Amino acid sequence: MRNRRACLDHRAASGTATTFVKNVIVDSGFLIGLFDETDPLHSRCRGFLRDYRGRFLTTESVITETMALLSTKQQWRCLEWLGNAAQAGLLRVDREPLDFGSIEKLARKYADQPMDFADASVVLLAMRSGIREILTADRHDFAVYRMGGRTRFVDVLADKM
Repeated sequence: MRNRRACLDHRAASGTATTFVKNVIVDSGFLIGLFDETDPLHSRCRGFLRDYRGRFLTTESVITETMALLSTKQQWRCLEWLGNAAQAGLLRVDREPLDFGSIEKLARKYADQPMDFADASVVLLAMRSGIREILTADRHDFAVYRMGGRTRFVDVLADKM
């Protein structure tokens, strides 16, 4: 079995600053940026992964959206990384039953954005877990979305600019 560092082969043992978030929610934009070398966020996503020491949380909707937007070879690399991270205990995919009523309510609330299904699943995951930190390329949308009440998301990738 590979050790933790080998499971996340993009991490490097370096003296760079470490991100101090213990848990972070992953949106599809981060995964796409990580595995699509032509994505404008590619180097920022890789840099974050190199420095991060914590767990990732996401939803099946995010993974589905990611796979739909990556090439076949990128999908293979992404699936390998997801599998290794999950096996190492560094990734948790939310398995709660979908609350379609809550997803519809969020989609209607943010209809001016508009909010897609994966984003709604991420907001619901954040509300259930209490985790505000998110890795996303949808900076504008997640600056507007709230975790119930007035609680804002913390765009962790924006801190890497």
